[in-house]
Amino acid sequence: MDKPVNDTLLKPDMLAVLSRTHLQVNLHGFLLPVFEAISNAMHSIEEAFVDRANAEKEGVITVRFQDWTNPNKIVVSVSDNGAGLTEENYRSFKTPFSGYKLRQKGRGFGRFIGFKVFARVVYQSRFSFFGKSEVRSFRFDITQKEEFIVLDNQPDFDGVGLTVTYDQPLVNWHHLIATLNADDIASEIGAHFLPYFLYRWLPQIVIQFDDEKPIDIRSRFQGMFKQFAEGAIVCDIDGAPEQLSYSLAKLTRTQQFKNHCLLLSAADRIVGSPRDLTNKIGQPFFIGENNERYVVIAVVRGEAFESRLNDSRTGINLSPRTVEDVVSHISDVIQHEEHAQIEKIKTDQSADLVEALRENPILKLGLRGKTVSDYVAAKPNNWKPEQFISDLAIERFRATADLTKQIVAAAADVDNYEATIKQIVAKIDASKKETLAEYVIHRKNIIALVEAARRFQGDGKHAPEDAIHELVFRRFSDNASVDYFEHNLWLVDDALAFLPYVSSDRTLHGSRRQKGDKVSDLLFFDDSMILGDNDGTTLTIVEFKRPSRNNYVFGIEKNDPVLQVINTLDKAVAEGGITKTDGAYFSFANVVRKFAFVIADLTPTLIDVLDKHDFHNGWNPKVFVRYRERTAIFIQVFGYDTLVENAKKRNQAFFKVLLDE
Repeated sequence: MDKPVNDTLLKPDMLAVLSRTHLQVNLHGFLLPVFEAISNAMHSIEEAFVDRANAEKEGVITVRFQDWTNPNKIVVSVSDNGAGLTEENYRSFKTPFSGYKLRQKGRGFGRFIGFKVFARVVYQSRFSFFGKSEVRSFRFDITQKEEFIVLDNQPDFDGVGLTVTYDQPLVNWHHLIATLNADDIASEIGAHFLPYFLYRWLPQIVIQFDDEKPIDIRSRFQGMFKQFAEGAIVCDIDGAPEQLSYSLAKLTRTQQFKNHCLLLSAADRIVGSPRDLTNKIGQPFFIGENNERYVVIAVVRGEAFESRLNDSRTGINLSPRTVEDVVSHISDVIQHEEHAQIEKIKTDQSADLVEALRENPILKLGLRGKTVSDYVAAKPNNWKPEQFISDLAIERFRATADLTKQIVAAAADVDNYEATIKQIVAKIDASKKETLAEYVIHRKNIIALVEAARRFQGDGKHAPEDAIHELVFRRFSDNASVDYFEHNLWLVDDALAFLPYVSSDRTLHGSRRQKGDKVSDLLFFDDSMILGDNDGTTLTIVEFKRPSRNNYVFGIEKNDPVLQVINTLDKAVAEGGITKTDGAYFSFANVVRKFAFVIADLTPTLIDVLDKHDFHNGWNPKVFVRYRERTAIFIQVFGYDTLVENAKKRNQAFFKVLLDE
């Protein structure tokens, strides 16, 4: 076979290209062919009128939806009074990915998108050729060997221009078509061409739904979008700094635009889905002077976007990191422009945090000398009290650790110890001293609540032990979900508050209580690492009983609290661990020490049970103790009066110094 002297490229396989082009089956995807037709119409109008002012004044684009909710009858057409399919335009039309369209910020691919939605596409055009009026009408069908099927009919409009008609939608769009809404369609078209409203010209665009009143997109959206700022930002794209332009517009909050958002623009249209800016800004919308809700829409564009626009113009090829960088920069711009609104957010955050600190006053240490306002100003706008409290707890821990290091260092320098300690105390600012005072008052109030709970209630009965239990530690929870400042374990013993794991009124397996389960009021686990004692672990339980209860019976587990704690500890050791509320398993390995507290008023029947269990109270008549050597369990039993009394004694120095008691 002879080799050819010259050869040519084969034309692209557009069906294969289309098969690799994905459209989401939603309103935006359905309207993509319409968007492409409108965009081409704008280029054609600009070509026809040359002068942009005339193009904006005289140009008209009409979009018609006929039988638009009937998938079997729907016809959609886009007409314009532009230059029409002139020889140059027609040659470009026949050339996939044409350079002519690239010069117009197009891709030369848009006309093929129609076949992802409709099976039939017809073009009718009238254009001027050396002063003569010429007509070009054809059905365009890329599934045929000859893609252009010439038609004899004349365009149904006067003058030059073009109408593209779509019908026979593909089956996968039928359900969506049956649910179409005219207002949603108008809003989607207007939003897609938002860049034209903000920084370009726009011809008149009219949408006609059957015989309903036409919708003028230009007048509708020019009054809706109010540009109030524009400028440039520099973002890192693929490792290089790129300048991007932005336009900011205010918009009354609507169903379509519910929150502040970023829109990316390429080829003078919106590409991709809006990026929600709520988390960065702090609120989904602002409140205006007349109490109206409005959102800020940011449109960002740049040459870097144009070169990364995909052929179907459904997305811009940007990394998630780049998008996040753009989001961050534009959010900063909006916050600067809307500083009064941001100040409102910060004021509300400060008020919420002040309220939260009333309940957790010791966390003020985490402020490290800053005012609440200064601290809040440096944190994200979307933070709620929970995030602030969590952050302050970490900062408090760091602040305490720093102070401890200074005290240890001071202790090592005996000669200058006193002077060093005074310097450290001087660094503890007034807010921290106030925090300490508030926390002491908190402890005093908790003690008062326990005293009130053990007295007779309005009905002449005592409050159940659950009331006191809840004050000490929330029931059916553990310290995987309850923070240090949410419980009051110091009421029983200050050391208990610092054990690694606490479980309250929960089964060992973490699920609903089953027959035979041992459930203690409080179960503590300590992997002991104190003073070199690292050869084992400790289990501690606390059992609460109803105040003034007097029906205890020796040897019957239901009525014998000593037997209850012994059996519960044995069960825990046998199980070897407990399932935490977060699903993790906490192992009880090598348990060598077991402690138990029984908090119950020392009524006659309880004292009888304690005597039969060989308890002693020689060193303190109000506290009964026993060490069961065989099972290595040390048990203390005391009443609520002793609980309150001991709590007061442990805090008396603070009450005296701070409250003058």
